[in-house]
Amino acid sequence: MEDQINAAENSTSISGEICKWSGAVFGILFGIGLFLVEAQKNDLKSLPWWKPVTALIAGAAVSAHGSNVVNNKRTAELTALLVRSTNSASELPIAKSPEYSDLLEDSDNE
Repeated sequence: MEDQINAAENSTSISGEICKWSGAVFGILFGIGLFLVEAQKNDLKSLPWWKPVTALIAGAAVSAHGSNVVNNKRTAELTALLVRSTNSASELPIAKSPEYSDLLEDSDNE
């Protein structure tokens, strides 16, 4: 059971990992690229800072979305494991305890 829990905690989503890394890498690359393009056109005093900052924020948003996808998958795996363990525990046979009966006192079998 412990290995199933560890597998569920370490599960990843391929699309989530792609979002995390592409958001981080492309956000930084686009941010630096836009900064360099704008720095070549203008001097730093009149540089429109909103373009590189927007690229960085968009990359961070995509990366955060990827992280959210991975965490949702882990939560779903752990929830499914919990449901399966609860269902299998409810299907276990219950040992019946012998009930006391007054009928044995009146019978010839003692």
